[in-house]
Amino acid sequence: MLNMNGPVKMASYDMAGKTAVVTGGTKGIGKAIALAFGQCGANVVVAGRHEDECTAVAEAITSAGGHGKGIRTDVRNIDEIDALIAGAVETFGGVDILINCAGVAITKKILDLDVEDYDMVMETNLRSVLFASKAAAAVMKASEKGGKIINIASVGGLKGTSALSLYGASKAGVINLTKTMALEWSRYGIQTNAVCPGYVVTEINKAEFENEKFKEHVLKTIPQRRLGTVDEVAALVLFLASDMSGMINGEAIVADMGAICG
Repeated sequence: MLNMNGPVKMASYDMAGKTAVVTGGTKGIGKAIALAFGQCGANVVVAGRHEDECTAVAEAITSAGGHGKGIRTDVRNIDEIDALIAGAVETFGGVDILINCAGVAITKKILDLDVEDYDMVMETNLRSVLFASKAAAAVMKASEKGGKIINIASVGGLKGTSALSLYGASKAGVINLTKTMALEWSRYGIQTNAVCPGYVVTEINKAEFENEKFKEHVLKTIPQRRLGTVDEVAALVLFLASDMSGMINGEAIVADMGAICG
């Protein structure tokens, strides 16, 4: 019989006393992650572009017994990113976990793209990950307790997708950046991993998947013949943030129900 009191212990997602910062935490996957960490007892700093939405998610976390703090943040603004991490330290005393989830996509063929499109996607999806991680890692290093950084990438960063070149390129950059962060920061006790979701239903794309013809086309590409949920992604992020993931570092974990297999 497995000794659950020995080297291998029952999975525990008790995050009491830990502080998690979630960018893009007011909608979709980011919101599910923020709420999940709150339910597990973490102090959760919710970052998003609209103050009322940040406050609403933070209040939901607090009402459920957690500790939430909303900080309006435009991740395209590096000063606001620095203020976000500083605000987490001021409110809760540190940063133990950073989840970079803010992201945008522009659906255009390459010949139709302009520099404004490029700047919006790259600054939101890639540059923000670099500078939020840099600020959080400095806090984690100074604390001498280490920490966890989890970047929400995409299967789109592992393959080409017509009309989503900027999104795919930005997510490929996130995956590579994740591996480099792991190389540079492991010595400080900081683990960095990426999650690459496939098709996940959110409030943003829900209407799209209500089109049965489109949904049927998508499901044919997925071996499990179903779409993912935001809560399933949140569960994976919780695992990566927990003590159970101690050997996982610098990885890009695909969660797409097998779609990328063929």
